[in-house]
Amino acid sequence: MTVDKLYHATTPKKVQRYHASGHRIIAPVRGFNTLKAAMAWAMKTKRSVVLEIDGTGALKLPDHHNAFGDAYWLDRDITEWRCVVSPGGCRP
Repeated sequence: MTVDKLYHATTPKKVQRYHASGHRIIAPVRGFNTLKAAMAWAMKTKRSVVLEIDGTGALKLPDHHNAFGDAYWLDRDITEWRCVVSPGGCRP
């Protein structure tokens, strides 16, 4: 199964680090195949930001999932992402 998009749950502080490092999320990068699954994970782990990233080449994590979707990981840095959920925005 190929994954076009992944949803990566993170914190506002980490988003600031992503901006400071040249808009880069350093590998390995994990995410869910549905926004709902990422939001459920974000709530469970007290993360308030969800980013949409390119899921090309993602590998499924066999033991990570929830009722709303499956988790995947990428073994490459991410340099393009879009903020889809954030109470305070994702600006630097």
